[in-house]
Amino acid sequence: MRKICFTALILFGIWEVQPVQAQEEPKSQFSVEKGLRFTAKDNSASLKFGVRIQPLFTLNYRDFERLTNPDLDEVSMSVRRARLKFDGHVFDPRWVYKLELALGNRNLGGTGEQTSFGARLILDAVIKYEFAPGYFLWFGQTKLPGNRERVISSQKLQFVDRSIVNGRFNIDRDMGFQLHMNKKIGENPIKLAAAISMGEGRNITDNNAGGLEYTLRAEYLPFGAFKGKGDYSEGDLERQETQKLSIGVTYDLNDHAVRQRGNQGSYLLDENGQLYMQSLSTWFVDMIWKYQGWSILSEYALKSADQPILFDSNMDRINSFYTGWGITAQGSYCFKSNWELAGRYSHV
Repeated sequence: MRKICFTALILFGIWEVQPVQAQEEPKSQFSVEKGLRFTAKDNSASLKFGVRIQPLFTLNYRDFERLTNPDLDEVSMSVRRARLKFDGHVFDPRWVYKLELALGNRNLGGTGEQTSFGARLILDAVIKYEFAPGYFLWFGQTKLPGNRERVISSQKLQFVDRSIVNGRFNIDRDMGFQLHMNKKIGENPIKLAAAISMGEGRNITDNNAGGLEYTLRAEYLPFGAFKGKGDYSEGDLERQETQKLSIGVTYDLNDHAVRQRGNQGSYLLDENGQLYMQSLSTWFVDMIWKYQGWSILSEYALKSADQPILFDSNMDRINSFYTGWGITAQGSYCFKSNWELAGRYSHV
C-alpha cells in the first residue's frame, strides 16, 4: 500500500525564563514573545505555557505498481496530537517542574482496571532538582532515558511519526526516580542517566503487578556540544558550523514484566486468568551527526526474554511478549531557505 500523509503544525514553542533584572521596585513579569511567560517579581516562581496541535490528513492508495485498479482505498482525518505544556520553577531555580497533558484520543486510549478506567490524560508530571552543579534528581512520570528517537520531542520530528523500530521497542514513559549527570571529559560532554521506575507505563493507579524497571544510559559527544539542543532534534535547523556527533547506549531491564512490550501493550494472562510474567531486557545503540544542514540519525534496538511465548496446558500458543531486533536510519539536508529533504529506512 502507498501512503501519502500531510501534517499541519501549530507551535507556540518552548520558552526560556529569564531572571528578573535587579530593580529598585521589582515587578512581576508577563510577556508574549514565543508564547506566554510569567515570572514572580522576586523570581521565586515562574510558569511557561505552550500549546501544540497537529491535525493529520491521510490518503492511502493501492500499490501503484499494480496498474489494474489504483483506486482510492482509504481517507482519514484525525487530531494526531494536541498538547498543553506547563513548566517553570518554584522557590528556587534549581527546583523545576514540568506538566504535559495530552488531549488527543490516540494518547488517551488504553484504559482499564490498572488506570481506574480513566482517560490517560497525563504525559509528563515530574519535579526536577539540581542538588549539585550538573547533577539532577527527577521524581514523577516522564520519559525514561531510552532511545534517542523516542526522547526527541514530537515537535522536533521530521516525519509524521517516529520509525517502526521505535514503535515496537521503545520504553516510553513511566513513574519513578531518575538521576541525570552532565559533565565533560576535557572539552567533550558526557551525559549519564539512571532510572528506577514502576515498569508498567504511564497513568497506572493500581499497585505494581510485576517487578520494577531499571534503566541506564550513557552518551558521549566527541566533537563538543551541539549548538542549541541539536543532539535532540532530528533536522539540522541550527546549521552546526562544525561537525557534531553524539553516541548513546541504553540498557533497560523490566523485571517480571506483565505487559506485551514491557511497560506498554496489553497485559498477558494465562489460561487461568493469572498474569504471565517474564523479565525483558532491551538494548539501544544510537547516534546523531550534524554538519552545516546535513543530519544523520541511526538506531539499533534489541529486546529479549527467556521465554517470550505463553502456552496453555496443551502447548498451544496463547500470546507472547514482543521481542526481536530492529534498525533504522534517516538522513536529511536543510537548505539555507529552510526547505528540507529527508528520507528514512527501517527494518524490524
